Amino acid sequence: MYKKLGILGGMGPLATCTLYGNIIKNTPARTDQEHLNIVVLNASYIPDRTAGILNRGESPLPYLLNALKELENCGCDLVAIPCNTSHFFYEQLQDSSKIKILNMIALTAEALAGAGIKKVYLMATEGTIKTEVYQKYLSMHDIETIIPSSEETSEMMRVIYKVKAGETPESGELEKAAQKHNLPVILGCTELSTLSFKNIEYIDAMRVLQDKILELFGVKR
Repeated sequence: MYKKLGILGGMGPLATCTLYGNIIKNTPARTDQEHLNIVVLNASYIPDRTAGILNRGESPLPYLLNALKELENCGCDLVAIPCNTSHFFYEQLQDSSKIKILNMIALTAEALAGAGIKKVYLMATEGTIKTEVYQKYLSMHDIETIIPSSEETSEMMRVIYKVKAGETPESGELEKAAQKHNLPVILGCTELSTLSFKNIEYIDAMRVLQDKILELFGVKR
């Protein structure tokens, strides 16, 4: 069983706070001492992942590696990264580390396969969509990925960056786009995980990550 969780966060801060808060809310502790031992690194200095991946800005990889090393130095033996787009670098991060890094996207694909879902609509950043990170893992389970149109992607990016700016944008247009496809939706950006979607069926990648953390730390709910 793991002893100390490291959350490599700051991408963005609200998503990091949401994951941490949900872990606390879903831990049936009666005292402080019964909660998980967690180090939260709000590494908000990490350059924009989509910009870096699409060669529009500085690569975030060196910063991710440094942040990972900082969590290692804090004694963490398990790391969670509440940022889907950064999982483009998952193999490089895991290869550089002696400690286990949870793969949120692989875990989400496994959850969908376990539910018998064979086709999904992806809501994510432009970087996640264009690098086909989700498609890679979903295809391993014979799950077909329907990606957004360029107009739909633009709306997703608008909503995502509104959340990063501290606003609470309306998600109605995203729901309308998803409803046209009549498919289960992957919330494949942790900023989207902070919003409320009431009119679509979805699986929240960050919720999958949260549940796996609780399972690995032996939390019984």
